[in-house]
Amino acid sequence: MQLNTIYIPCTKNTNAKHITLIHGWGAESTVWQSWATKYFAEFYNITLIDLPGFGDSPKITKSKDLEADWLQALARVLPNKTHLLGWSLGGLLAQQLSLVYPTKITSLVCLASTPRFTQNDGWSRSVSPQIIGDFIKAIRIEINSVLKKFWRLQLQGADNSRTLMKELINHMSKRKTPKLIPLNQGLILLKDMDNREQIAQISQPTLWLLGEKDPLIPQDIRLNLAKLQPQAEIAIIEGSGHIPFFSHPEKTAKILLDFWNKQT
Repeated sequence: MQLNTIYIPCTKNTNAKHITLIHGWGAESTVWQSWATKYFAEFYNITLIDLPGFGDSPKITKSKDLEADWLQALARVLPNKTHLLGWSLGGLLAQQLSLVYPTKITSLVCLASTPRFTQNDGWSRSVSPQIIGDFIKAIRIEINSVLKKFWRLQLQGADNSRTLMKELINHMSKRKTPKLIPLNQGLILLKDMDNREQIAQISQPTLWLLGEKDPLIPQDIRLNLAKLQPQAEIAIIEGSGHIPFFSHPEKTAKILLDFWNKQT
């Protein structure tokens, strides 16, 4: 199985370094294609990857180990020597890719992401299992309304959120709606993935880029991250919710470029 990728070549340097972006649940690569092109194509070659069953990627229909199958599918299309950015669910997966394929990844950015998405055993700065469970039940009944609810939730509390919500729903409504199987698989990964004990072993330079007003990943998670991965950098985007590249595109891009430019 080959996942769909969108390749955007650097406009000014044929020998430019590479950045790879992995989107979050309920989205696809086109959600940040124009943003990535505008801010990064002058400096980097860019690869955008559609997660299994999202965008134009085929779904994984049968799996004995869902996390391993998703990671293997991503690794097949992951460029060599790339800076890797994962947003939300994409960040959880990017952490594992950095651990399993360290020679392929130059640096790691976890955007509005976390080593564990759901609360448990002392991990309180995340989403309650009940919310994830409610989403799993609801998508079996009506996918479109659940996706719209999730998109609204991601911008909740952000600066100018009402206007942004209309723009995001309009943008996403023009994209391909993912089917039940990949949506359910993504929610299972959000519910079950737990990288807390492993992120200290990530050898690549790492940046956790969080939204100040993110309703899903509270910025206070930085206190946990500082203990779990003390060598990592942490930055907060003021006024941002769960989609910083949508609500604060220029500020998000500047922080990323500053981080990538520091890497060899």
